[in-house]
Amino acid sequence: MNAKQQIKKVTIVGAGNVAHNFALAFRNAGYIIHQVYSRTQRSAMLLSQAMNTNFTTNLSELKSDTDLIILAINDDALSDVICNIQLKNVPIVHTSGSTSMNIFEPCGFKNYGIFYPVQSFSKNETESLEPIPICVEANSTKTEDLLLSLARSLSTKVFAMDSEKRKALHIAAVFANNFSNHLFHIASDILGKKQIPFEIIRPLVEKTAEKIKYEKPINTQTGPAVRNDEKVIDNHIEYLKDNPEYAKIYELITADIYKAQQNN
Repeated sequence: MNAKQQIKKVTIVGAGNVAHNFALAFRNAGYIIHQVYSRTQRSAMLLSQAMNTNFTTNLSELKSDTDLIILAINDDALSDVICNIQLKNVPIVHTSGSTSMNIFEPCGFKNYGIFYPVQSFSKNETESLEPIPICVEANSTKTEDLLLSLARSLSTKVFAMDSEKRKALHIAAVFANNFSNHLFHIASDILGKKQIPFEIIRPLVEKTAEKIKYEKPINTQTGPAVRNDEKVIDNHIEYLKDNPEYAKIYELITADIYKAQQNN
């Protein structure tokens, strides 16, 4: 099944980071952004102007002559938005990594699924979906085939994945992306208190990221926890005594690194 024969016009529900990137990627791939919805007029208008299309702030005004509805909104809003969309015969997907496909069931849709990009997005830094993995799930084989074809028209890395596996993937992504970024923030804060620029450790961060392109992370681990260097570890924890939250994180991760290495 060729997605471009089945899907020409796409409606974007949402106007945040994911919505902006999806709208641009779909347009660049030759699809028509048929309409944009957002709760706030300004955000809906800005995205619709960028896509040269119409917008609405009323879900009852979504146009019925669309071929696909993409929900690119916060997980907390999904349930209310889904059940207030009246176009039950139009294929519909959400882009969440952690919300089950079953959220569509009570609302009467016939063809629905998941279209989850494994990436964090920014409005100010739009990017191609081509290298970004997209995970797909649907309520029927026919709809899944359509979504897989659609995904392959946008990305070179497409996976059929059920909700349980996608939840594990999303949790792993939180650890790898959100938590690691917070650790960068902690490092920056520690450095900043001594007027040391974060730039000094940037090559170290980049080298670590480069290593895991080719190796399992556990095999590239270095530092005092791997060596079980108790004097260094105790010295670091003592240094952090004025920031007990950082000390707690340091101790917890150090213990887990040591345990992981022992089991490797």
